[in-house]
Amino acid sequence: MEKSKKMKNLLKMMALGTACILGVCGCGFTFGGDINDINDINEEPEGADWRTWGIIDDYGTITADGTDTDVCVCLFADRAEFYYNKEHQELYKTIEFPEKLTDEEYVYLSMEIADYTGDGNSDVSFAVGKEDAIKKRFSYIYDQGEFVFDEDSFFSETVADDAGDEEGVNGKVDFSGRYTEPQTGRCLIEINKESEETYTITVDWANGAGSSNIWAITGATYGEYGDELVYTDALCYIRSYVDEETYTDDEIYSDGSGRFYMTEGGMLGWESNNSYVDEINGETLFERLDDIE
Repeated sequence: MEKSKKMKNLLKMMALGTACILGVCGCGFTFGGDINDINDINEEPEGADWRTWGIIDDYGTITADGTDTDVCVCLFADRAEFYYNKEHQELYKTIEFPEKLTDEEYVYLSMEIADYTGDGNSDVSFAVGKEDAIKKRFSYIYDQGEFVFDEDSFFSETVADDAGDEEGVNGKVDFSGRYTEPQTGRCLIEINKESEETYTITVDWANGAGSSNIWAITGATYGEYGDELVYTDALCYIRSYVDEETYTDDEIYSDGSGRFYMTEGGMLGWESNNSYVDEINGETLFERLDDIE
């Protein structure tokens, strides 16, 4: 989601914006209007900078194999084309969609770039739908010079045979497990499933020698499509250790709210409505350590 985003929802699900840099840190933006036609970008007036007349949806930077490449992004009903951001039109990469989008779907097409696998390369995810109602989602993982379609990431809302309403058919993500911040390992997130619909979450983020930021969350529930956990009334405090068995807790706030979400690459993301979390967490994605029995 979404930003659900990104995967706003994406699964951020995705962060949707209109101007951003596309890199391994992750971001998203929306596009709208008529579907691009191949003739819109291939009839180059002689001697003209194609960026002054071509149908370009956005600009950004893709990181691959240690190299940052500035690109122009052109979206079509069946593909996304990335061109080098320079005067002469030169194709960088093409990503073919698993199925062609309708005109209506294209209007609500968004894209997110993030390092889902933690290998330092940019991966790409697409979503169709409004920020709070994603109808279709699919992603591509960078591998040896190409963006490879991740079949496990594909989600398309369909109408169930025995139901009058539309509902997702991809099930709900089981968030149970232990997750850590992969760069330093200073953070441990433990998520326990209390029922089919609710979880308890504990976050322990070490500040340094002798203290940690602790978040205690109860009653976290699934979002609309089951790829996120939303919560309210989270308790946050700083735990200061005198020794291994003695410590004091100083409350920071008790009304925290936000969500945890799962990316297509299996990384856990965290968005909070409290700026204190953003100062510590930034845009970190967390990897699973193991499953809780």
